[in-house]
Amino acid sequence: MDPRTKHTYRRQLYEFVKDILVECPKCGKRAMVDTNGYTFFQTMAENVRVTCSHCAYHKTLNRVSIRSKHFIIGAAFDPFFRLPLWLKTEMYGEVLWAYNHEHLDILEQHVAAKLRERNGFKYRIKGIGARLPRWMTAAKNREEVLKAIERLKVK
Repeated sequence: MDPRTKHTYRRQLYEFVKDILVECPKCGKRAMVDTNGYTFFQTMAENVRVTCSHCAYHKTLNRVSIRSKHFIIGAAFDPFFRLPLWLKTEMYGEVLWAYNHEHLDILEQHVAAKLRERNGFKYRIKGIGARLPRWMTAAKNREEVLKAIERLKVK
């Protein structure tokens, strides 16, 4: 793992809102929310679908308003169906979560880095690296958080 990182300050959370891994509401196993190419700048998402390969559960939302107060990015559930995320675990009284494996990889890179460079960004940093909670980025918690991320990767 590279001891330095600067890319986590450029990636934003909405970039990971695609192929979200969730708990199936029917059987409790892993299901996936296919966002049908959703991008953050759209005001409506169309044909968003959740499917479970274990029990064949499926549901489709034909149109979802992104500007709705119910559409929340940045919580331990998916923003479309509000199903609990599959990649989550409790730590230090908080929840470590990720939308998908790509999101988990970025979290791992940021936490593992001993030097996190901002490259001159001083204000209005909206990148995922600047928004992580202090308990997750603290050096004293690094090893335990990385172990939890490894457990989530094989879940």
